[in-house]
Amino acid sequence: MQTVKNANNMIKKTRQSARFTRDAFAGLCVGLSAVFSAVGADEHHIAQTNAQTNAQPNAIVDASVYSVSFFDQYQPQNALEMVLRLPGFSFDEGSSARGFGGNAGNVLIDGSRPTSKSGGLRGALIRIPAGQVVRIEIIRGGISAGEAEGQGIVANVIRSKTVTRGNWAVRARQTRHTNLKPNFEAALSTQIGQWDTSFDTDIGTDPDNRVAIIELRDQDRQLLTGTAETFPSQNEFAFINGEAARDLSGGKLSLNGRLEASHWTGDTRRESYFGRLPDVSEPDEYWTINEEDRSHSAELGIDWASTADDQWKLRLIGLGFVTEGTYDFEFRDQDNNGQTPDSTFSQDRLKTEFVGRATYGKVGEAKLKPEFGIEVDNNRLDTHAVSSIAGVFSAVDGSDVEVEEWRAELFANLVYEASPALSLEAGITGEFSEITVTGMADRQQHFQFVKPRISSTYQFNDQISLRFEAEHRVGQLDFTDFASSAQAVDNRTTAGNTSLTPDQTTELAATLNWSFSERGSLEVKAFREWRSDVLEQIVLSTDALGQVENQGLGNAGDAQTWGIVTKMNLPLDYVIPNGLLEVFYRYRQAEFDDPIIQRERSINSYTPEWLQIDFRQDITELKMAWGLAYEGSYRYDSFLVDEIQTNTGNKRLTFFAETSAFWGVKIKLEIRDFNTGHINRTRSFYDDTRGGPFIGDEKATRTNYPKFLLSVLGSF
Repeated sequence: MQTVKNANNMIKKTRQSARFTRDAFAGLCVGLSAVFSAVGADEHHIAQTNAQTNAQPNAIVDASVYSVSFFDQYQPQNALEMVLRLPGFSFDEGSSARGFGGNAGNVLIDGSRPTSKSGGLRGALIRIPAGQVVRIEIIRGGISAGEAEGQGIVANVIRSKTVTRGNWAVRARQTRHTNLKPNFEAALSTQIGQWDTSFDTDIGTDPDNRVAIIELRDQDRQLLTGTAETFPSQNEFAFINGEAARDLSGGKLSLNGRLEASHWTGDTRRESYFGRLPDVSEPDEYWTINEEDRSHSAELGIDWASTADDQWKLRLIGLGFVTEGTYDFEFRDQDNNGQTPDSTFSQDRLKTEFVGRATYGKVGEAKLKPEFGIEVDNNRLDTHAVSSIAGVFSAVDGSDVEVEEWRAELFANLVYEASPALSLEAGITGEFSEITVTGMADRQQHFQFVKPRISSTYQFNDQISLRFEAEHRVGQLDFTDFASSAQAVDNRTTAGNTSLTPDQTTELAATLNWSFSERGSLEVKAFREWRSDVLEQIVLSTDALGQVENQGLGNAGDAQTWGIVTKMNLPLDYVIPNGLLEVFYRYRQAEFDDPIIQRERSINSYTPEWLQIDFRQDITELKMAWGLAYEGSYRYDSFLVDEIQTNTGNKRLTFFAETSAFWGVKIKLEIRDFNTGHINRTRSFYDDTRGGPFIGDEKATRTNYPKFLLSVLGSF
């Protein structure tokens, strides 16, 4: 009887068991931008210089200057494609966490960091046509901390301000059982009166399609249910960015704006067979979930900077961001006994952020460059959710929440050029914040943090450098975790937690960089982290019998992590003319004392190993290129209070071929996952908590079919 009871509980718990993807737009941008490179001439011109850039008076300890002719062989469309082809340079676009100061990437534009968040550094580089780039400098050490805080190697993109350039792209995407989906992109940089301006837009649809076979078994490995699942989805998106800059009041004024809209839909259908695997007979039960996620956002950034004759720079920044979204799903279930009442869920969210920042610091050729500043940030999130059964609506417990944070940071940074080979950077930030939660369980929390940072870079010669870093960081809370939420496919409700506090990390790291040829490089980073207040799924409340009543995200304890990250660019000219192999390998481990099972394990969703290999050959005489990308297999575990989810993926391959030999445009064909992707998930269930008896599992064997992308790109 206990087995039957457990099995029934498990069937009830897992009737909707597949993940859905809510942010296809961000993933699309990252995936497309990372592969758009082209072909061209085979000459490489790298000049060494210690001269100061004309764009900004930031001191340069050592710089490698890449003229535009170096990139001719790739025939790039924009500055991002040029940055991605820099030897030994790993692009870091920064983060979009709260505030502005701690999210810096490792690329400057004309010596300054762009004032934008949602479009980010990646979007700013896409807006710069390749024809407008004069050169790109690689800077090691000595950067003004306010521009690229915590970055040891920085690329500085220098533009021509007097030319009009643009580019365009037409793309078509298709995967199995989906129609051809178009995509249009365009970017333009020009001078309008006294304003240097740039604009870009991207409008399109990204389709996807996944199938799965799902097996639900009890604790004795007996098959309870076999299910066939289909999950077609697509994301429609559109955005436009604009930037304008001019001289004003003895300084430079820059304006950045962005408008964005996205509409994601996903339709999950499952056909279940009791006691057997799916076959050609009539299913015993089927259900559908129709999901929809709409989002609209707007952003405006204002930046004014002025450098006095004594090389002290004042920079004032204002940034505002607003996004509004709605997530809905409708669930329908039917078996041989008839249809159960339909159920729905709808959640509205409104998020705003406003940032004010001022910095004042020494720049130029001085060996000692201090910087002082203040940043004030206001974040706010309002959420509201309702559900219905058979048309009867009711509010979702714990879903109507308003979260507001006021935060102020006072900081001081110091850059010291001890010698032409040695530079030192240090900084300290005092953070004071207040988080107020209303609507569910009213609560107000006050936080004070001290965040020190120190690093040192030693340049042995033009090819080899070594960097040591020590830093204490404070994480960013996701305000959606303060409210209750529903996961449609997994049929799981997570309670909100108004007592969340930010996690903290102290990291020690050493990084070795070696450039052994024009295109060859090796970077090895070893790190160790000490984490406190780690965020994990925990028991939030229990009933009178001590059984779990609510579970959700909470501060679960301390952890340690360590590992090594290796990046290598290996020219293959001695085997394959003009061939290049790029290798990325990451190994890491973690130790965390699980409070539920009272023993040590890894932290949540931590992938121990990851390998990626990219090969490219440019056949310049034919004006074409081709290549392969390999992604290694992986595994990671997600730990819930009463469940462990084990996620695995197979080795996957992507192929591309491109040519610029016809009609003055570049034509590129890309096939992603052309060997078919298998992304599997096993859910292991336990009675009440993971410390209780094992009661069965659910294994979903998922298949992602190849995706085809055809692009035609041009410049003007």
